[in-house]
Amino acid sequence: MAKRSIGREAMEGDTRPRRVVPVMAAALALLRFQALHWGDIFIAEESPLRLFLLKRYAWMEVRLLAFFYWLLRRPFMAGKAANRFFYYALAKFAGEHMVAGQVMTLEEMLDFIDGLPEESRVAVGPCRCRLATHACDHPLETDIVILSGTDIWLDLFPRDYHVISKEEAKRRVRECYEMGLVPMLDRHMYFRGTANYFVICNCCKCACLPIWAYRTYKKAGYHYIPSAYRSVVDLDKCEGCGTCVEVCAFEERRLTGGKAEVLACQGCGLCVKNCPNQANRMLRRDASG
Repeated sequence: MAKRSIGREAMEGDTRPRRVVPVMAAALALLRFQALHWGDIFIAEESPLRLFLLKRYAWMEVRLLAFFYWLLRRPFMAGKAANRFFYYALAKFAGEHMVAGQVMTLEEMLDFIDGLPEESRVAVGPCRCRLATHACDHPLETDIVILSGTDIWLDLFPRDYHVISKEEAKRRVRECYEMGLVPMLDRHMYFRGTANYFVICNCCKCACLPIWAYRTYKKAGYHYIPSAYRSVVDLDKCEGCGTCVEVCAFEERRLTGGKAEVLACQGCGLCVKNCPNQANRMLRRDASG
């Protein structure tokens, strides 16, 4: 019997929330308990249980993202009580453990791709967030699956994903960065420093659900895996043009007294790339100054 393919057409046709809240709440509670108490059988790189759960996530991904996009745009999410409730009920575990992202500079991401094992395959397909939200006109084929993610996404979505070389993956990341998209490396079941890398995302501020979640829940404590770099501003060079404020997808820049001020920098480096006065630079977080 032919294997069923759940391709782009099928996923685009069914992105309504429908009964996701109780299912997600129960599943995340169970996953949280299991991850804390089952140890490596649940979170290890080659664990059959983890790979099974990643495949189930891949199958549901677009529908889950559509639900979260719908939720984050509800007016009641502006209320402190609702914001805190959904953060602790859904977003905290989902975004900090189940699929945990790490923002990177362009150079870091290119080095990471170069360091992938020679025998591992890389594939590209449509951005799941843009499929779920239809929120922007950014390029669709920017979802680069790697390592444990490659076989799973190719198996489930053979019409949508195709194998590419590491050089092609780097080319696509560079092109996305030129368009102002944020390089982000995602891990599955991130506990105790586990790797479990499965996808390289090229995120925009209009459709990316992890970025939407960050902006919505950051006051409650939502965070990514800490990035290696942060931006600093040379106030003598800064002319207060606001370019860095505009390009910051995380809304962590502002103008104060006619100068740019860095808030909780997430480390993508797009402010450095786009500043017309070269007033920004990236500094390692473990460096002084």
